Amino acid sequence: MIFQNIMQKRIGTLIPISALFSSAQPKNNKGTFAAGLIFLDWLEKTHQSAWQLLPLYQTQLEPGSTTKRVPSPYKSYGIGIDPKYLPASFVNHYPTEAEKKNFILNNSDWIHDYALFCALADYFQTDDWRKWDHNLKSRDANALVYWRNKLTQEIDKYITIQWQLHQSYMQLHNKAKKLHISLQGDLPFYICIQSPLVWAHQSVFDLEKDGSMQYISGVPNIPPSFFGRQIWGHPLYNWESKENWENIISLWKIRLRYLAGLFDLIRLDYSKAFYNYGAMSVINKQNDGYRKGPGTVVFEELINFCKKLELSVFVEDSGNKIEEMRESMRILNSPGVKILRFGLDEKKDIVIGEYADVLHYPEFTVAYTTTHDTETLLGYLYKLTPEQKQRLAIAANVAYYPDDKTFAKTLRDAVLTSPAQAVIIPIQDWLLTTERINTPGTELPINDPNWNFHLNIPIENLPTHF
Repeated sequence: MIFQNIMQKRIGTLIPISALFSSAQPKNNKGTFAAGLIFLDWLEKTHQSAWQLLPLYQTQLEPGSTTKRVPSPYKSYGIGIDPKYLPASFVNHYPTEAEKKNFILNNSDWIHDYALFCALADYFQTDDWRKWDHNLKSRDANALVYWRNKLTQEIDKYITIQWQLHQSYMQLHNKAKKLHISLQGDLPFYICIQSPLVWAHQSVFDLEKDGSMQYISGVPNIPPSFFGRQIWGHPLYNWESKENWENIISLWKIRLRYLAGLFDLIRLDYSKAFYNYGAMSVINKQNDGYRKGPGTVVFEELINFCKKLELSVFVEDSGNKIEEMRESMRILNSPGVKILRFGLDEKKDIVIGEYADVLHYPEFTVAYTTTHDTETLLGYLYKLTPEQKQRLAIAANVAYYPDDKTFAKTLRDAVLTSPAQAVIIPIQDWLLTTERINTPGTELPINDPNWNFHLNIPIENLPTHF
């Protein structure tokens, strides 16, 4: 658990597995769990004890494509592991009948629908289930039986692939445990429409009878929106029908139970949406707005469920209108986050003390320099005027240096030595580079340039002193 011993600070790195490669391994092991094994050695050499990974799920197919997938891990199936992470050494590693039976039993709340969904996506050459036969879209019981019998071999193939992936991942996890390194997961708030979970649990979402959506996820361009209007495109949960809450909670528990088998702790992404969330009109952006979420009763039930699973959780509590959520976090003893990048709002030219005052970060928090959605620390400083950087230095209680790399290192060191007992540094901020992972609000449905970050040096050449 990340706060198991408040006297011992946890320092870790944020980097997706897909960004890694090793000079000691074949090219087809780039970005796989095999590369992750090597990266754990680097974490140990640099005396780190945590690794934050981006979601490991398979992402949806690009519109019109039968093979190419969108790069964003936040537009994913929301369950299972992406086959791209499977090392070459596991491709021909097959389970015994007993091993397969046990794997199915331990994952029975998702694996059957997942494997059938993948087999059907291959058959119909699309993972948009709304384009499948009508009796499959509506999940007619007889149709499901028919297609399970028709696609038995294909279903078995996808179950086997997931068994291989989970075996490979557990090799990674077991090594991390031996090195006393926590693997930190990420739970996206939303799931893409092209997901086996959405297909199997349609009543949970705000969908029309044909599966179409009048409103989708995103952020309205209403002040104080930081990145402007954002269209994410996921189906919204049907919170407005209170009698449906139990079904929504059940789906969340399936997702949490699954992550509890993979990670030592998880970050709850976009947690404020339990209290208020954006609803983006697909017809007229003038109809964009915010809706009220289920609030404290659901938020607290899910946090308490994580505790029963012995899954440590921390909450992304950045943004506006989060006072009620933070009160629940205080009652539940759940840590939040502090992100130095938001310490100075360059658009409004104001200091945000909550994030800038590194010297007074709460102990019970997870501190970041930047995140996967922002510029890197060096890239951020390049945007600021000398006067703004000086104001940030004063707010952070550090010395100001005109040289941006020196100043970035100074700010990074301030976060590392802050009172926060957990600190996560994106790999770009260790290396003081400017390549960012994602620019919110700029994602494209086809050929999206975001989420394609890769290291330009092998793991073995990463520096070990900073």
